[in-house]
Amino acid sequence: MSRPGKKPDLVTVRPLRSESDPSLLSSNTGSLGPASKEPALITSKWTIGWETPTLMIASYAFALALAIAHLILFMYLDGKEADGPDRIAPQAYVTTASNILANAFGFSLRASLAIAFVQHLWHLLRVTSMKVSTIEALFCVRANPFLLFKAAVIRATPLLCGLASIMWASQLVTSFPPGAISVASSQTLSFVDIQVPFFNASFMGNGSGVDANAFSLSTLTPSDIMDGFVTGIADTNKDANLINRLARQVLVAGEAFNMPSPCGVNCSYVIEFEGPYMACNTTTTSARFDSASQMFPIYTGKWTLPFGSPPNPSSRSNSTYTQARFNSTTLFPLKVNGTDLDGGRNTSAIMRQDNTLCLPARAKYTVNNTYHNNVLRRNASMELVDRLTNLVIRTKDGTMPVPGFLLPHAVPPALGNAPANWSAEALVLYRDNNMMTILASMMSWLNGTFEGFLPTGTGDTTAGSGEYKTYLLEWNEGVTTTNSGIAVSLGALAGTLIDSTRFNDAFGRYSPLEDAHPAFSITQDLMNEYLFNMTTSMMLAYGTWTTTANATKLTTLNVYRFSQPLSLLLPYFITLFISLPFVVIGCLSLFRNGVSAMDGSFTQIITTSTGSAVLDRAAAGGCLGGNESLPDELKDLKIRFGEFVGREDPGRIKRAGFGIEGEVKPLEKGGNYGIARWI
Repeated sequence: MSRPGKKPDLVTVRPLRSESDPSLLSSNTGSLGPASKEPALITSKWTIGWETPTLMIASYAFALALAIAHLILFMYLDGKEADGPDRIAPQAYVTTASNILANAFGFSLRASLAIAFVQHLWHLLRVTSMKVSTIEALFCVRANPFLLFKAAVIRATPLLCGLASIMWASQLVTSFPPGAISVASSQTLSFVDIQVPFFNASFMGNGSGVDANAFSLSTLTPSDIMDGFVTGIADTNKDANLINRLARQVLVAGEAFNMPSPCGVNCSYVIEFEGPYMACNTTTTSARFDSASQMFPIYTGKWTLPFGSPPNPSSRSNSTYTQARFNSTTLFPLKVNGTDLDGGRNTSAIMRQDNTLCLPARAKYTVNNTYHNNVLRRNASMELVDRLTNLVIRTKDGTMPVPGFLLPHAVPPALGNAPANWSAEALVLYRDNNMMTILASMMSWLNGTFEGFLPTGTGDTTAGSGEYKTYLLEWNEGVTTTNSGIAVSLGALAGTLIDSTRFNDAFGRYSPLEDAHPAFSITQDLMNEYLFNMTTSMMLAYGTWTTTANATKLTTLNVYRFSQPLSLLLPYFITLFISLPFVVIGCLSLFRNGVSAMDGSFTQIITTSTGSAVLDRAAAGGCLGGNESLPDELKDLKIRFGEFVGREDPGRIKRAGFGIEGEVKPLEKGGNYGIARWI
């Protein structure tokens, strides 16, 4: 029913439209009564619903769950392989998943804060009058961070400004957590059994004559008179004289052959074996020489091995141990010139003479081989076991009898293929014969003499009526040049290599600023270090002996490292902690309002902006929209959301909307707000 004094709305009835047209059901037919389908009252509902609070709380809870999931993911990945066949996941996948979690966290948290922002904003619009320009800034502050610096906005609601600041900051905060994990190199420890080079002087294959000779370092010559073999015969042709060439190379190089790692780039293993050893003893005396200008035997080495073919009867001995030995003598000048000795014109010299006697033996070597980046470092300990046995057999022609060593009735004698019957004595002789072969190959290069002379001083010294030369307390090597311009050393005699080895104190000195005068020191430690280097070089060169060793492997892998946990924990949980009070405020504002506010809703703007004639007139000037079209009258207009004063329709229906002070008053929670179509 129309209000008294107001004409009813005119309706044009078109006969061509169907009576069942839905548009006619809600239209006034021109009669004084209502349409059959039109409700008498249209009112708003006082209800917050379930969607808004659920979405606000669930979004915050989901952000919390994402932060915890991100933390658990990184804790799980920590220490896992990033590359290789056993990798837990490709690095690209982990990076993508991490970014997705961080972005999803920010999205969820901002969604919760946005809902809380809207609820509290509409609460403020109900209780506070603000300029339209300020309200506009509050609606746009989440899209334009520069509005946060407007004084009017900050004065109107510092709480919402803080909330908007957190929403903007969260977009930066979420860039930190993915960087909390990195890929780093790591070494894992594992234990594996590997085959490594080894030395076993007792190894003879299947024990037959053929195998025993094949694995012997010197030739085992078949005996002509009994089933067995003869040792001690000069042997320079076996394996192309490999053993002697190895000894020369090791002596001159001063170190063992480089052994490639059998277990990887970084690993270690320990082996134990029995190898050749020299038990040495050194005595020191003084020796006087009448002339300081002569050539001196500054080194003399003599290797004695009581073998021969046929065996020399004088070399046979009933002793248990071998009669082989190495003797060396070295000289070092102590005093020279007559004034230092007995005055006058005498130029004699006094020398320190070191005499060293070394006896062949065998020792137990414990070797720790450690590879670091494929570079080998050895740490070896030696423990003397016993001297080598007497290798000069006391049988006719020096034969060691071994039944089955030769083929039966073979002419000439030939090695057998079946395992022979080795006695304990024969096994010891076979083992120590291999040890002696190594010793002999090295000592042969140390056998001989090296001569030197005392260099003169810077000038002549006059004593009394005669003159004599001054001499320096050091050795020089004599070198001459032939007519063909070939430099020939006069020092090394009888084929010795002693001057090119570490027994020479001048080894490795190739600078005019260094003392490179020859001087020799024969010690047990250096002698056995050379024998150790020789034996380990043979392991690699011959490739005859192997053993199983338990290796400790350090494998370098690329693994995930949760190296910066604070980069994840602080951004996530500080942001969540700071945001929680704003979510609580949003929930409280929602319940105070009694009605959920919709964010960015066009219908909400329409339904809440009608009813004020003043606002309608002020807004008419900017009806095209756009910030440039807004009149200053509208911007400066102070409005609030409330109940229009004196606008109660029949049925006690009240009207709510934006209006200026005097037009509206605070809403009455639970009141009927809407419109009465007819009563």
